[in-house]
Amino acid sequence: MIDILLVVHMVIAALLIVVILMQKTGSDSLGGLSGGGGGGSGLVSARSAANFLTRTTIVLAALFMINAIILANLSGKKDSGISNTIEEQLEVDAVPMAK
Repeated sequence: MIDILLVVHMVIAALLIVVILMQKTGSDSLGGLSGGGGGGSGLVSARSAANFLTRTTIVLAALFMINAIILANLSGKKDSGISNTIEEQLEVDAVPMAK
């Protein structure tokens, strides 16, 4: 279960990086994704592409945070059993001190 969530987490992180890098900064020209130098007569106007990328970023960020919280809870529950086992082994394997 935790392995699947880790893979999903990495995929979401990669998609989030790609979507953020695709967004235009404020200093970019007005041309952009519309294909031409001016009007939004292209298939996808610059404004609708920006809205789509913004919404996609928000959704991916929310999924990333939810997945991170779930992974933290699952790993916390898994660690408690491991630490108890290690402590029990240390008690059993303890070498008595020579006098």
